[in-house]
Amino acid sequence: MTWLRVFELPSEVVSCREAADAKGFPLRHELKSLILKVDESFAIVHLSGSEFLSLRRVKRFLKSEQARLATPGETASLGARPGAVSPFLPNLWRLPHLIDADLLTLTWVSTNNGTLSSYIVFDPILLCRAETSSTGQFRRIE
Repeated sequence: MTWLRVFELPSEVVSCREAADAKGFPLRHELKSLILKVDESFAIVHLSGSEFLSLRRVKRFLKSEQARLATPGETASLGARPGAVSPFLPNLWRLPHLIDADLLTLTWVSTNNGTLSSYIVFDPILLCRAETSSTGQFRRIE
């Protein structure tokens, strides 16, 4: 991540809404990255901060029996913590990345840099460069 410019926040933030508000960015441009436990392995799913995840769509896409959010302990075992899940952390970059197709219609997104007080801004197409990435519809449609 050393190649991305890091910006500082005035205080720590945890949620996408807190981060977008602190930056003055639209919530749609805040990247929501969630670590999932899928069957016996992990994956990371990315969607716009204004969207909600559909675990049913993830399971259907992966042809999996089970999918759930990783526990804080499982997240920590991967070198991350809730509210500071950055896709570019080495342990997370190696996971399968599921990218919501709607996210790729944006010209830029912002997310934390693995901390609660700093962030980066980048073209979401960079997520497609992960070792294993797939694009689909993973957001809940209401």
